[in-house]
Amino acid sequence: MRWENYFLKSETDFDPFWRRYLASERNVLFILGVGFDPRTTNGIGHLYNMEGPGLRDTWLLRYFQNEEDKKSHTPPEVADNLSIIHSLLEDKGFPKAEVKGIVLRSPEDISQASIQASGLIQTVEQIAAFSDIVVDISAMPRGIFIPLINKLLHLVDDFNEESDTKKNLHVIATENPLLDAKIEDQGTDETATYIYGFRVKEIGKTEDHKQVWIPILGENQFEQFKKIKSELTPSDTSPVLPFPSEDLRRGDDLIFKFQSLLFNDSDFETKNIIYTDEANPFQTYRLLNETIERYVRSFALLGGCKVVVSALSSKLLTIGTFMAVYEKRKEGHNVGIMHVESLGHRLNGSYQQAKKEIDKHNKLYEIWLAGDPYFA
Repeated sequence: MRWENYFLKSETDFDPFWRRYLASERNVLFILGVGFDPRTTNGIGHLYNMEGPGLRDTWLLRYFQNEEDKKSHTPPEVADNLSIIHSLLEDKGFPKAEVKGIVLRSPEDISQASIQASGLIQTVEQIAAFSDIVVDISAMPRGIFIPLINKLLHLVDDFNEESDTKKNLHVIATENPLLDAKIEDQGTDETATYIYGFRVKEIGKTEDHKQVWIPILGENQFEQFKKIKSELTPSDTSPVLPFPSEDLRRGDDLIFKFQSLLFNDSDFETKNIIYTDEANPFQTYRLLNETIERYVRSFALLGGCKVVVSALSSKLLTIGTFMAVYEKRKEGHNVGIMHVESLGHRLNGSYQQAKKEIDKHNKLYEIWLAGDPYFA
């Protein structure tokens, strides 16, 4: 497994690592999404307040529902986050941020977020000046950060194979399950689709392959779960639940919420449940890697299988899911990621009442995906 040995820093280890790392000359491209999420400015605030030589360039991803939305008034939460970032860059003497607009819906009202995110970077020349690319996914929807990181990882991998000097790809995230539970979808697409670049092969020779579904379960995703399920006819279903977790009852609560759609199905057996540490994406990666490999071997005698993964949970579990699917696709396995695009998000009104207490649970994570540690 590619990430059997991995680099992960979290909580109290996050700042000391980056302080040491940035003490040497590092040319950093920092990419973040800017939306309503209160965690938007947390990561950049930590890194950009650390001293160190080298470039500090910033890309801000701004989300617009459609082309007309670009002319609309900027929501106050977004405006506040933009103001904080622009003030930080100005105070530090760093270059102004490059704002990259992502239009989520086409004129035909079809989701195009994944395609637009993948198209942000076309060639390695766009990141030639940087030793380190940092993607902060704290305020990025999965339909944006998965194709973006997929494109970056392919480019960085290809570059590192050919060059003695390595480029480093980091993913950082501010995790807070209590805050995640306060974020609500404002409607979803009518049907589930594959994330751009992660469609399973549906051709003649795979037509009769058995279908396997691995949903990673999370809060407020019941409708998405139903829509994905309606698109599939799996021979086997292996749901993934967070355990251990900060809330020790979280896994049990999710089983209760999803039981009507799981336990009544002939394709589900309780022994297929996978438990993964909500704070370690590399454990999720390893468990999914092993699970996919087991299904591939099991169905080989029947001609093969198609594995569909659905990330309906936290950013960390989703990154672990992405790593497993990325590796298995590179190995030639027929694995894809299906999801349901949200039409918008909002914070539940109760967040403001409990903001101080909820924000205490913010935890920063550093996930080093590619670069120097893996060539030592």
